[in-house]
Amino acid sequence: MSEQNEIILDPNIITMLTEMEAVFRKFDIDYYLAGAFARDVQFQIKQPDSNFRKTDDVDLAVCISHEDRYNEVMDALAVTGSFVRDEKEIIKLHYRLGIEVDLIPFGEIEDETRTVKLTKPKAFTLQMPGFAEAAAFTEEIKSGNLTLNTCPIEGLVMLKLISWDDRPHRTHDLTDIDNIIDAYFDWNSDEIYSSHFEVMEKYDTNDSHFYLRKISAHIIGLKMKSLLANSLELFERVKAILKKKQNPRWEALINGLN
Repeated sequence: MSEQNEIILDPNIITMLTEMEAVFRKFDIDYYLAGAFARDVQFQIKQPDSNFRKTDDVDLAVCISHEDRYNEVMDALAVTGSFVRDEKEIIKLHYRLGIEVDLIPFGEIEDETRTVKLTKPKAFTLQMPGFAEAAAFTEEIKSGNLTLNTCPIEGLVMLKLISWDDRPHRTHDLTDIDNIIDAYFDWNSDEIYSSHFEVMEKYDTNDSHFYLRKISAHIIGLKMKSLLANSLELFERVKAILKKKQNPRWEALINGLN
């Protein structure tokens, strides 16, 4: 887990997360910010003036042992009077202040294919590759008195690659990946100069449009390799996904993975 950053979140979201955290503590549940909400938080930390598209929904990845425990947590949240479980999308909760939150289960609840199959109150299936891998590298953020773990940027790129591979019509995943790569050098220039200078020498400085983008993608690939160090099958899958589109950013991501 990396060092703590500070951010100003919507007070309503802070109130909601504070209520949820009290329930999570009772069940000894670990969780982290995921999905588009984690993307927004990362952009606000690293680029406060960003005009990056923002989501109104909150995704929380929760480490759960089995379905019964997941439903116990959902029921405990409902008992607070602040949350109502969605009737159709059963991982979704509606918060009293008008916020939607998805409670995304991962961990021991996954089967051997990295799938979560919920049966109550109705059947619901999720593919979860990458969530456990990202959990080991979460970054702390602080907002007011609340400290939260969030998916790292490199984990977001990994999960968006998998998401796009599962649902190719989700072209905004590709846009998000490009936006992250394009901003990454500015966010991490000090670290790149001090710890990854050799990567800068691998690419042609005359390629003015893609030079910094290739460096950024290469380093993201390096860090994704660390995330996937104990998951050879998923590592190979991510490499195979990157080979499906020939473009300078993805080629540099593969170079970093290799």
